[in-house]
Amino acid sequence: MFRKIYKVKGEDVNDYMVMQNTAYHKYTSSVFETFLFEIGYSKQKLSTLNIGVQICKEELVHHKRLMFMQNFFLYLELQNSDNNEREIHIRSRFFNVHNELCTISFTKFYWFDYYSQQITTTPKKMIKHFLI
Repeated sequence: MFRKIYKVKGEDVNDYMVMQNTAYHKYTSSVFETFLFEIGYSKQKLSTLNIGVQICKEELVHHKRLMFMQNFFLYLELQNSDNNEREIHIRSRFFNVHNELCTISFTKFYWFDYYSQQITTTPKKMIKHFLI
């Protein structure tokens, strides 16, 4: 659905020069924010609507570790969920330059209404981008 190319930076790795789990989550969140921007929902627009996304669950499955200075691309896919209007399930696959699957990240986001301080449904204008 959405693809972005990156390079593993020094802040992403541990003492053994292997990309840390927190970096995988950071890239997944960053690509999702980029996706929202591409469909017309910048951070500022979401703030105006008093909504945002809140991560509630993240899971990683490693096949091959990414190393310092290694180029990789991330392929973000929206997955079906039991409750499509309130939560977003994302599968992000990380591939190295040889097109080998390195890691899969499963992330669940909720829409959060800052005004009412509660989980809310996907805005009606946005829902067409999330239904699969």
